[in-house]
Amino acid sequence: MSASDLVPHVSPGPGDHPRLDRSGVLTRVATVVGLAAVTGYVYGADPDSRGVYPPCPSRTLLGLDCPACGGLRGTNALLHGRIGEALDHNLLLPVLLGVAGFTLGLWLLPLVGRPERQLRLPAWLAVGLIGTLVAFAVARNLPFDALSYLASDA
Repeated sequence: MSASDLVPHVSPGPGDHPRLDRSGVLTRVATVVGLAAVTGYVYGADPDSRGVYPPCPSRTLLGLDCPACGGLRGTNALLHGRIGEALDHNLLLPVLLGVAGFTLGLWLLPLVGRPERQLRLPAWLAVGLIGTLVAFAVARNLPFDALSYLASDA
């Protein structure tokens, strides 16, 4: 009989979940620190006047606004409490940031002792979201004055 035979084996119950190993904790903490640093940079360096920001590939190559165009300027405006200006840069920005924040929150649950949860969208909702992004990208690039508020105003 070995020492491991003397330790009772307990099967995980429905409320139990695997613990994060050290690398999993470090990955999540490093991600939060990195996002905080990037958010601080976007807060401090106005994309309209200074700062080093990468240009949007679709705007640079095609001259068209992608669904995320205006996101940095809009995020900067949101961080400074200018909600109207943020919506003017990108009308979908609050939705995009909300989904990203919710997904990040689910991924960070193990840091507070809860099981990690994955965001699983029904197929109809995923198709609807992709359709909304495509329709938004098309609408914001149409040359009609009535839709000019959708452009990123770069």
